[in-house]
Formats: sequence, C-alpha cells, structure tokens
Amino acid sequence: MATNHETIKRELCESCCKQILIHQKFLVCSRCNKISHHKCGKHHFVYDQTIDQWSCNDCQAGRLVKYSPFNSISYNKYSPEDPEAFAEIEKIKICLNNCKLMSNKLINSQNFGFDRKPLAIFSNNIDGMSQNFDTLLAKLSLLHNQFDILAITETNINETHKNLYAIPGYASTFSSKYPNKHKGSGLGIYLNESFTGNVINELTIISPDIETLFMDISYQGQNFNFGVVYRPPSGNLKHFNQQIEKVLNVLSNKEINNHSIVCGDFNINLFKNDLNKSKFENILFGNCFLPTISLPTHEKPGCDTSCIDNILVSDVNNVVGSGLLTDIKVSHHYPTVCFYDIIDADSEGSEDTTDSQPFYYDYCETHVLEFNSKLSQKVSVDNFSSDETGFAKFLECITNTMDECFKVSSTAVKASKRNRIENPWITNGLIKSINFKNFLYEKWKKSKTKADKLGDSEIYEKYKNYRKRLRTLILSAKNMFYSKKFDNCKGNSKKTWELINQLRGKIISKSKSSFLVNGNLIKDRRIIANEFNKYFVS
Repeated sequence: MATNHETIKRELCESCCKQILIHQKFLVCSRCNKISHHKCGKHHFVYDQTIDQWSCNDCQAGRLVKYSPFNSISYNKYSPEDPEAFAEIEKIKICLNNCKLMSNKLINSQNFGFDRKPLAIFSNNIDGMSQNFDTLLAKLSLLHNQFDILAITETNINETHKNLYAIPGYASTFSSKYPNKHKGSGLGIYLNESFTGNVINELTIISPDIETLFMDISYQGQNFNFGVVYRPPSGNLKHFNQQIEKVLNVLSNKEINNHSIVCGDFNINLFKNDLNKSKFENILFGNCFLPTISLPTHEKPGCDTSCIDNILVSDVNNVVGSGLLTDIKVSHHYPTVCFYDIIDADSEGSEDTTDSQPFYYDYCETHVLEFNSKLSQKVSVDNFSSDETGFAKFLECITNTMDECFKVSSTAVKASKRNRIENPWITNGLIKSINFKNFLYEKWKKSKTKADKLGDSEIYEKYKNYRKRLRTLILSAKNMFYSKKFDNCKGNSKKTWELINQLRGKIISKSKSSFLVNGNLIKDRRIIANEFNKYFVS
C-alpha cells in the first residue's frame, strides 16, 4: 500500500507550489495549461467572457488583443431569432479574427498570397508628408507587389503642393488642410493609373471636427465608392458623429455602386468600452458598415496601444484578408491594409492577362551563380551523346535552365530592388540602415511590459537617435543625387528646366483619358472621339 501512495503523481499549484488534491477546485490556463488552486488563481488568472476561457497573467500579457464585438454572440437552435442573421455575424467574426500582422515576405508573395489578385488597399496616418514621405517611399520600394490604392491622412499640406509628392504609376488627389492649421490636417488618395476616378464633392468635408475625401472609382467595368476620413482629436465628437452618419447614410443608399470602402484615422479607440465607442459602433452598424481591422494600430511611448485606424466595408463577404504592415511604419500609426475581391465571378474569365505579360532576362550575379550550379548538376546527371540527338537534348537543357534562372516577368522587373523608379537615391546601404532601424524598434517594443509601458529607455534612445540620423542621411542622399543631375545638365537649359519642373512636381501626366462605352473601358482616342460625335449628333 505504501508503494501505491508513493507512485501517485500530483499536480503542483503554480501560485503556492503546493499539491492540488482530488477534492480541491482548480483553474487551468487555456494557452499554456498552467494549473492553480481556485483560491490562488484569483490573482493570477483572468477570465475572458468572449471566449469562455481562463488565461494566466503571463499569457494574457503576451496575448495579441483583438477587437471582437460579436464574439459573445452564438447561435442557439432553440432561439426564435433568424438563423441567417447569425450566419452574417459568424462571417464578421471570422473576418475580424483573421486580421493579422503582415510582413514584407507575405506581401511579396504572388497575388498577395491569394488565389487571384484582389483589390489591394493601403491606409496610413503619415504624420506629415514633408517629414516622412521619402521614408515611406523607401519602404514601399522593398515590395514587389503594388497596392492599387494608397490612402494618406495627416498630410499637413495643401492641394496645390500635391505634385511635389508624386509617385510614378499613381494619380494623386488631395484635399487641402484646414485653414490656419499647421499640423494634424489634410488627406490624400493615390490611385493606380489603371483605375479611373472622380471626386464626390457632396461627400468631401473640411472642418475642425471632421475631414473627408471621397471618390467614385471604376476598374474593369466595376464601380465602387472609396473614401478616407480623419477625425482631429481636438474636434467636437458630437459634430463628428453627426457628419459621419450623414456620409455613411448617403453611401449605404447609393443604388449605382454596391461596394463602398471607407478608411482612415477615426481617433476612437475600439478597445475602450465607453460611450464614445458605443455611439460610433451604432452609427457604423446602423448604416451596414463593418470594420475589418481588429489589432492595435497606434503605439506611442507612455501610452496604451489603441485601435483608432480602420478600414470599413459595406460588404464583409468580399473581404479576403486584412491586417497591419509591421515592416512599413513611418509614424506612431501602423499602416492598415485590406484585400477586397471587387471583380465579379462572371467577368473573371474574360480578364485573363497572365499569359500576355512580357518577360525579361535578368543576368545579375546571383542568377548567374544559380545558373552555373543548376547546369552543372544536370550535366553530371544526364549523359549527352555526341550525335545530333544528344546535342539537341543538351541545347534544350541549357534553354530550360536559363528560363528557370534568368526569366522574370515585367511586373517583377518594375518592382525589383535594383530598379527603384520612385527613389533612385535609396542605395543598398540605406536599405540595410532602414532594416537595422526596424530591428532596433522591434527590440525596444519587446522590452515593454505591462508594468513598464515605456520599455527600456536606453534602447529607445538608441532607436530614436538612429532614426534621426537615418532621416538626415536619406535627405542628404536625395540632395546629392539631384546635385549630380544638375551638374550633368550644366550648359543645357532645356534639360535643366526639365529637372526643375520634375522637382516642382510639374510633370506631364502620361496617363491616357479613358471612358466607359457600353460597359467597356476605352482608352483609344479615335474611338472616344467617334463616340462623342455619335452622342452629340444624336
């Protein structure tokens, strides 16, 4: 009997380190399976009502908090409620739970990691174009895939200066900042040149309480409304709620465009359970708009993390993914992204252009080494005969290996790190410095705890100083680049003025006019002119 008692293995309480007996109540962490007496666990465990589970303080501190207003709602088959309504709620819950942190590696994958290319939306509070525009371009140049729409808040510039911040491949639309306001104002939208769009004046507002900029956008026969919103923290919240409700009400009642997307910095924390959040949620849900971002979007030393930036959609069924870009951060706000399936299934088959894309051969040193390695492996394995058949096989082997190693699509060439069209003054050394700055930021971020929200002050000071020096280096590289260009143009007034106009943003747009004729997007000038003649004659 004594032997049996000795072989009994009892669990130890993580709090008091005493054995947990069979008759005693206990708690188990749902994440790490830590066990504790019920009495001891009161101060070391937290109960989450939304998921009906207990978590220890250690797991709760490291847990990624997510906004989930519908997690407590579940379908009861005995309830008289409509099951279709619960099915819609389940879709919203899935969308918010799937919101995740995204790295450059994921963004650079084919079609952003989806089966087919969705509408890719990027939104960010840049906290001043003059301070952070070059840094944002440097980080965007590391991406192989381009976003279709870039929405920017807090530009701190007027509409007349938009050409100074042009991005090749995009057409920009800006709204001026509020008069006599130097900081915390101004909106901008960069639209891919393959899209066409017009500003919706009735929905564009510039006031001390709210700023909005909306466009009616067309792409591949599909029309949708897109807008960017900014709420100044110093503005009147009651007036903001009244104005945003009117805007969303107009969008939800539009019969022409079924899809509406609204993004921006709303400065209402969805993690905070207060009256402001409840009123904002009622306005959104009452007008059939739903948030797609559930992660903390704003981080500042000495402040709690908050979810104040978001991307709202009128139809959550079309959202295929959403999240925050962790490798592209130029202010205290993380860039928010949303991938939206705007193309109907009927028109999917008619827009297959993958085979028609031109290809290029990139003979860089890395590809040459890869080619030599692969070819030597194939030659050592296959024994080619000395007759014509053997030579034909050897030639085919070389051709296939060249295609494998050197052949790249036109889109990859345009977005390659070695072909930086947007900012050619960004060198490989600066890119390494940007990556090291990101490393320092992540290191400081990991040093933060619940007790010490400021984190390691030494690491933060190192990151802050390095960021300041890097910004100075990027500006110096830009100045040096244009100084050399001016030296090359010395004595040629025509080229000098072309360069001056380029710096001033006065560049002739290469984008062609496009019109919808019988549901088809037409860019041919002759056809457009003939259609105009037919219209006015009739």
